[in-house]
Amino acid sequence: MLLLALSDAHIPERAIDLPHKFKKLIGVPNKIQQVVLLGNCTKSHSFLQFVNQISPNVVSVRGEFDNKTLASSKTSREEIPLNTILKQGDFTIGCCNGYTIVPKSDPLSLLTFARQLNVDIVLWGGTHNVEAYTLEGKFFINPGTCTGAFSADWPAAQDSEPGAAEQPRSDAAETTTQQASGEAAQSDGRTTPSAGQTEDPSGAHGPATQPENSDSAAEPNAHPNAGADDFDEGLKNVPSFCLLDIQGSTCTLYIYTYVDDEVKVDKIVYNKG
Repeated sequence: MLLLALSDAHIPERAIDLPHKFKKLIGVPNKIQQVVLLGNCTKSHSFLQFVNQISPNVVSVRGEFDNKTLASSKTSREEIPLNTILKQGDFTIGCCNGYTIVPKSDPLSLLTFARQLNVDIVLWGGTHNVEAYTLEGKFFINPGTCTGAFSADWPAAQDSEPGAAEQPRSDAAETTTQQASGEAAQSDGRTTPSAGQTEDPSGAHGPATQPENSDSAAEPNAHPNAGADDFDEGLKNVPSFCLLDIQGSTCTLYIYTYVDDEVKVDKIVYNKG
């Protein structure tokens, strides 16, 4: 089954809509079985209408800028929970927004959250940055911001100390990258990708590419407007979302990013131990 994870749309305050190419990919009827909204996605009626057209099975958790309740009909409202647990295949999935994790997005705090909920996979939002990693056998996924909305958080400081320890990660996940192109598949049939290709569950295929980050840390006082440049950079976020293809004890994660008017896809395979 396919599970779509969206987060931090911030429509209409910080963004107008999803990128058109995103809407074209995920708007295929009867393709995605469940949608999870990981916070800050409930202010726009048109956005919620589009999400419900993707799948009638929509689960939401509350972000710091969401209202506490959401209209479930013309006469009633339902409370949006801070976290929730889903069961798909052999996996138990915990969902929350990052503002409930202290320190925010800290791997060890997220691991504690996963243990408290007794889940295999954690889906969380709030940071506007896409992440995916394994830690102590659990899979952690942040789909980023689906609209590219800016973050109100102060940009994270880079650790400039030589030899600083990296954030704990596991090598259990296998990653490949591809470029998405064309249109989404119009049928539910699956094909086996040829050598040099990876399967895109939305129906888009393209040559494998790996986006590179060419930004380097500037020296202190190297430019009179360095502080302003850092602030502007903090307002820039890449639109992204995640699609989980869950088959039994295997979860194949597809990370979609919108860069330079192109949709790029990263693939990560996670097997439950």
